[in-house]
Amino acid sequence: MAENENEKQETSAEDVSSSIAEQKPAVPEKPAKPRKKMNAAAQKKFKYGTIATAITGVVTAAVIGLNVLVSQVVEKYPLKLDLTETGMYEISDESKNYVQNLSKDVNFTVLMKENSFQTSGLTMKMVSELLERYAQNSDKIDVVNTYQKGYSGTLAEGDIIVSDASDPTKLRVVNVGSLFTYDQQKLMAARYYGQGTIEDAITGFAGEQNLTAALLYVTDANPVKIGFIQTANDNPVFNYEFHAGAVSVMAASLSKNGYDVEAVDLYKDQLDPAKFDVLVLPAPINDLTATAVDSISSFLYNDGDYNRSLIYIADFTQGNTPNLDELLSTWGLEVTHDLALEGDTKSAQQVSLAVGNVAVPLASIVDTRFSEGMANTSLPIVAPLCRPIKLLWDSNTNGITASLLKSSSTVYLNEMNAQKENTDKSPAGEQNVMAMSTRSQMIDNVKHGSNIMVLGSMLLLDSNVMQDASYNNGTYFVNAVNVMTGKGSGLVIAEKRLTDQTLTLSAGDMRGAIMAVFVVPTIVVVAGVIVLMRRRNK
Repeated sequence: MAENENEKQETSAEDVSSSIAEQKPAVPEKPAKPRKKMNAAAQKKFKYGTIATAITGVVTAAVIGLNVLVSQVVEKYPLKLDLTETGMYEISDESKNYVQNLSKDVNFTVLMKENSFQTSGLTMKMVSELLERYAQNSDKIDVVNTYQKGYSGTLAEGDIIVSDASDPTKLRVVNVGSLFTYDQQKLMAARYYGQGTIEDAITGFAGEQNLTAALLYVTDANPVKIGFIQTANDNPVFNYEFHAGAVSVMAASLSKNGYDVEAVDLYKDQLDPAKFDVLVLPAPINDLTATAVDSISSFLYNDGDYNRSLIYIADFTQGNTPNLDELLSTWGLEVTHDLALEGDTKSAQQVSLAVGNVAVPLASIVDTRFSEGMANTSLPIVAPLCRPIKLLWDSNTNGITASLLKSSSTVYLNEMNAQKENTDKSPAGEQNVMAMSTRSQMIDNVKHGSNIMVLGSMLLLDSNVMQDASYNNGTYFVNAVNVMTGKGSGLVIAEKRLTDQTLTLSAGDMRGAIMAVFVVPTIVVVAGVIVLMRRRNK
């Protein structure tokens, strides 16, 4: 009974609540507020604002993306613009062509921490930029920070090791100091007296010369070995006062073109054809002994295998050399005891040489085989104080003689050791100032030959002329030696002068610089101003 009563009570409470709820008046719903429409001006302003914001976002994203892309691309591709007068931070077309055709991988190893290398002043910056150019122009070149063993010499901080990536024992070490030339007085003042800095003493940059030379050496599967006869019983074989510079530059030029050059003493060292491919004999002031002549003859004969060469440079500083003259005559060549001097003052070329400023004749290329591969054959070749060379063979079954360079036709002849200049300056016609003789024989149906190349003057290879890019003397000499030895075309790269550097632009470079510096920023600024004004006025 109690449970039934409770249930009735609960039911009654629910019924009461429901009844009250039903009797409570309903609250009317609040009507929705109508959306206010933007007028045409507001809509237009909103539209332009949205577009401007979108453009700003897109341009910002594009700039960031472009910056990232350029920073990556510039590491591999040469996008930097070198505006220095001599292209200080660039490599020559000859070097570019060579590295772009490399068939083997090469490592450039710098013995210095990368951050130190980048922040060690202008000189290291130049070297760093130069290495970057090599890597940019060839996927066969890698600039690395580690080095494998294979060098027994002394290494110093900043040295650059150029090595065959597959054979680290085949290498050349380029000392960082050799990449520059110096004013010797300033250099001594900086080193020993603390006056100025070593950088102040730098006059030229020979980085490309040395690095390309190292490349030529390590990438040559069979480097030609040269025995450079510089002494005779420990004394200079040539006139040291006049020609020390020429000998040094000649040896360096051959070395920088991939030849393996070794200094040799005429009487103390063996002229071994098993060791050397070529001998160089620079203007001996004394006649050769009969033993020395026999040694050179045996070298060229090479036990009947031939394939050896001699480069002989005659000169006005020499005395009588009957033994040497006899050797040359058996090869169909004679160096006269006259000098070919220019008789036409209008044709004479004024040249600064080790012996002073001299008006000299120009030489022309006779046999174009020996100029093939030269970048520019139009540059002049000067022929200072040359002794004319006679070709004694018109034809010979076992040998041929050929003129390589001839003087101008307006030269006159003066006796080499005459105390006075010849008063008769009648033109003597073109004179041979560089020639070559080749003797050969067939061995197993293959022609084998040895050569003697003769130059009429050491001044043809004067240090000033060899290093002057406005003359072709150095380039032609190296190219002719390359052809004679079958080595191919050579690279003679001029040193870059650091003094009085100025900015020079071609017309194309000028247009590009104006676009980059003025036009593009101006367009961006004007576009920004237009967008801003339109946003403010809408």
